[in-house]
Amino acid sequence: MSDAVRETLDRYYAALKAGDRAGLRGVVSDDIEVHYPAPEGLLPWAGDWRGFDAFETFIATVGDHLVIDAVEPLAVHAAGDTVITVLRGEWTVKATGRKVRTETVNMFTMQDGKIRRYQVFSDTAALGLGLGRLAAA
Repeated sequence: MSDAVRETLDRYYAALKAGDRAGLRGVVSDDIEVHYPAPEGLLPWAGDWRGFDAFETFIATVGDHLVIDAVEPLAVHAAGDTVITVLRGEWTVKATGRKVRTETVNMFTMQDGKIRRYQVFSDTAALGLGLGRLAAA
């Protein structure tokens, strides 16, 4: 992975953590696409989001429901314009107070030095349980 790509991702995660809109705008393309797959109705932030305003709504929706307690990067893989990060995280669900611990894969597509596409693959069942939308067996 090039130093420029690593710097872009470092700036992205730092801006995300700080809630820095200008910082995010500096590393995310105006026509960003976010894809967060999950069964319909399970996670409020799931689905497809297009454009910077929709990206901000996606981030705000996640923030309305979860507090990020800890995120630990486990691995980063790069091939061409695609970068995959594997993270271990812990979140607290605001409505229930439940803790969710899971691994998540973020897949970024880079274009002209910015993030053009952001896909998130997480344990939707763990998040659904935390949100109280699924019942444990």
